Amino acid sequence: MNGISTKADTDWSALRPYGWIIFALFIAEITGSFEAAMIIAAMKYLIEDFGDPALVGWLVTSYLIVGAAAAALVGRLGDIFGRRRVLIITLAIGLVGSLISAFATDFGWLLVGRIMQGMTGAILALCIGLVRENIPAQHVPIGIGLMISGASLGTAAGLILGGWIADTYSWHGVFFASAAFCASTIVAAVVFVPRSPLGLAVKGIDWFSGVLFAPGIMALLFYAGSISKKGIFDPLGLVALGSSLVLLTFWLWRSLKAPQPLLDVRQFKNRNVLVANIVTAFVALSSLQITLIFAILLQAPVWTGVGLGVTSLVSGLAKLPSNLLSTLAGPLSGWLTGQGGGRTAMLAGGTLAAVGWILALFFHGSVGVVIAILCVISFGTTILFAVGPTISAEAVPPDRTSEVSGMLTVVRGLFQGIGGMIVTTLLATEVVRDPASKAHYPTEGAFQLTLGVVILFSILATLCAFALPKGRATSTEQI
Repeated sequence: MNGISTKADTDWSALRPYGWIIFALFIAEITGSFEAAMIIAAMKYLIEDFGDPALVGWLVTSYLIVGAAAAALVGRLGDIFGRRRVLIITLAIGLVGSLISAFATDFGWLLVGRIMQGMTGAILALCIGLVRENIPAQHVPIGIGLMISGASLGTAAGLILGGWIADTYSWHGVFFASAAFCASTIVAAVVFVPRSPLGLAVKGIDWFSGVLFAPGIMALLFYAGSISKKGIFDPLGLVALGSSLVLLTFWLWRSLKAPQPLLDVRQFKNRNVLVANIVTAFVALSSLQITLIFAILLQAPVWTGVGLGVTSLVSGLAKLPSNLLSTLAGPLSGWLTGQGGGRTAMLAGGTLAAVGWILALFFHGSVGVVIAILCVISFGTTILFAVGPTISAEAVPPDRTSEVSGMLTVVRGLFQGIGGMIVTTLLATEVVRDPASKAHYPTEGAFQLTLGVVILFSILATLCAFALPKGRATSTEQI
């Protein structure tokens, strides 16, 4: 099981012996995505209790920052100490964090629990490693695709189930639900996932540089996330940026120098690993801004000339069909990768996402049309995100699988923050003001400019596929 087969077995019955393993890992990824999305469903009630939307916003930001920064480091620890063991520990931390937040009566403890929940952002990297570890090579692309689909389903569950719980009980309820998800997943992992073999011997690993990576990335993500709110030259943001550059420069130097670094930047010399990360960056700049762009389009007043004037609830429900449909895109991506290689799957997903954004540029006059376009964009984006971990995993040794998968999460989090800044800036280039509420809304021109930039990033992501070799890639593909 050290490689990934060129051809994916299309006989789904052959996966039955591994069904319970796949089920346990699928539930694990749903758990991680549920925790990311559930807080959005409870935002209204959290703002009512704590009063400050900016303060409550840290419950979203802290989770994303911790999750993105921890993904590569936790993934690497899984490679070394056993992915099953580290997955269970990560879920246990999320469980404790969920309970702390559920019982919190002040914002400080609520934030502490939410930060601990952020560790579950590393679940996908561990699950991808466990798929490669436990499933025959010919089934690995489809297995990884299923993990990506679990993320889409978990997001939908977080928004819908989380919203129902918050409406029926309180925001405390969503954290109890998160704790239940974590507990159930721990049981499933213990019962159905075999023990992982230990990776490399701990002796000789450069732990120091690896430990510096996480705070360096966290500081960089903090700066990227704060730009849209406080500007490029905010003093606290500049301090975070400076600290990040120092820490990451030192990590880069040590990683290149050490014979056995904890996190090995030399993995980027592999063509497939590099292309997967570049594509992830472009997709984060473009298609991952889908919720922000379409929430503004759907909720802006009709008199702006671009908005559809629907409520927040309708706006959220409009995204639901695309989340559900995208659960099919992950396995399809795995099948395409197994049949024709990463280039085929990346071209298919990238083209579909780019076409969706182009359609949005010209057709966005009704809710029904927007829902259809959301489905096209999300389906293509899910294919792209599924192929990235697959081609990265097949290009590195088995004991580096979760590490390179975690790096993709880091890149996604960083460029999603940068993309949010770009989108909000472009939408603000031309605005109209509501005389009654003093609110500002983007005009049709600002919206078209924003979509034009997003389309450009989507096309660039698609063109990157031509940098991939035809057919199966191997760990010998260097640049």
